[in-house]
Amino acid sequence: MRRTLLILVAAVLAIAGTTAAAPAATKAPAVVKAPAVVKAEAATQQYGTHPHQTVDITWNPSPAPRPAVILITGGYWYTHASWATWAQQFADQGFQVFTMDYRLNFEAAWPAQRDDVASAVKWVRDNAGRYDADPDNVLLVGSSAGGQMATDAATRGANALGLKGIVALSPVASPYRAWQDGNTSTVDKIRKLRDNATLLARCYPDPADNSTSYRETGCWDTWRDMESKNAVGKGDAPMLLVHSDGDFVPSAHSTELEAAAKAAGVPASDVATRIVTGSTAHGQTLLGAPGMFATVVSWLKARTT
Repeated sequence: MRRTLLILVAAVLAIAGTTAAAPAATKAPAVVKAPAVVKAEAATQQYGTHPHQTVDITWNPSPAPRPAVILITGGYWYTHASWATWAQQFADQGFQVFTMDYRLNFEAAWPAQRDDVASAVKWVRDNAGRYDADPDNVLLVGSSAGGQMATDAATRGANALGLKGIVALSPVASPYRAWQDGNTSTVDKIRKLRDNATLLARCYPDPADNSTSYRETGCWDTWRDMESKNAVGKGDAPMLLVHSDGDFVPSAHSTELEAAAKAAGVPASDVATRIVTGSTAHGQTLLGAPGMFATVVSWLKARTT
């Protein structure tokens, strides 16, 4: 009996010892997830080799590509005016925004600025995926001198850039008219516009002068080439043209362009001039007129697919 009891005690102790020696159960280490990649909301990139061939990008990450709006600044072709907060406001309305600078008139003669718009559009399309932008929905919004570059892009080569539409705010769509107005006005801004149009062309507009000393094309041919109304056709990109009735760039720049476009067969729904009454607003400041920003945003969205 005693022997049996000893054997039983030994067995219990052996089991207890084994249990004591067994390592405590441990939990599997928690899986640490890598932080989500957060894309930057703004960046500046080069679309060409010149220091002024840049786009400043204001955008919001999106699961679906958003339309791309390229803002072209004004400044008499002589300087780059700021878009202030408008780039962010367009981005907040569902666009990916690319604010472009370009070679100025003292750095390169026309048509260098046209070439810069084409290069910027190509860059935006080539890099659209990096900024959740839709390469098939590219629009332009140009202010003043930048408005001339926008109307040129809309009409050149029957919308060769494949734009969905352009909005031009106080566009200098007729540099020749700006030269004429500057010759009869004492207003500094109007005379300054005349002088900078002349610098852009590198010559005075003289039908008898077609020299190529300082530009790619002849002098008179260059002045004709800068006129958007001289290139209108049925395939042009839709255009919304905006002025104030007290604008130092008169609405005739746009109404003449609109008339020429319609005469060339552009549908009436694809080109329109809006006049903000009782205002001297110019360029991008027109967006601050009551209801104008909403009108522009609605117009742009209506042209996207």
